[in-house]
Amino acid sequence: MQKGIATLEIILAIMIIGVLMKFAVPKAAQLIDAAALDYETKRFYSELRFVQTMGKSTPNSPDNTSAPILFIDCTENYYQAFKSTSNDITQAIREPHYSSHGVTIRLKDHETAKNITVNFDSEGKAHIKYESFSLNSGSLKLTSRLGKNKYIVIDSVGRIRGSLNK
Repeated sequence: MQKGIATLEIILAIMIIGVLMKFAVPKAAQLIDAAALDYETKRFYSELRFVQTMGKSTPNSPDNTSAPILFIDCTENYYQAFKSTSNDITQAIREPHYSSHGVTIRLKDHETAKNITVNFDSEGKAHIKYESFSLNSGSLKLTSRLGKNKYIVIDSVGRIRGSLNK
């Protein structure tokens, strides 16, 4: 009668576990990456809609300086909503949100922009500014750590479409 476990049985069990892990770990990483990208896209979309709603309910000056601003720092990967007066950002409306799991936010076709501001006028139309440029529409690209992309598109009349796969 045999007592205990033989070395050969232990080696065989470890090999079987290793083969199973070879397939399970990459799939788990892809699932986590996709979930993080989905979460960040939905949260960023929600923040844009919040700023747009606040902009519609805030009486704006002719040069659109009193509307809430969504400030996006592309180098540190965070965004935050602010109230503004004149051309100065003065008071935070919400806490900053740092993107999780390596998700980055950039302007599509303007990957080198370091800081982006988005605000909406009382009609809900967008004003996207980066460096010395200003746009009335554009696409914001969210990229995951594994290189998957999702886009949030803001058109010239202020419609925001999110979670578009390309």
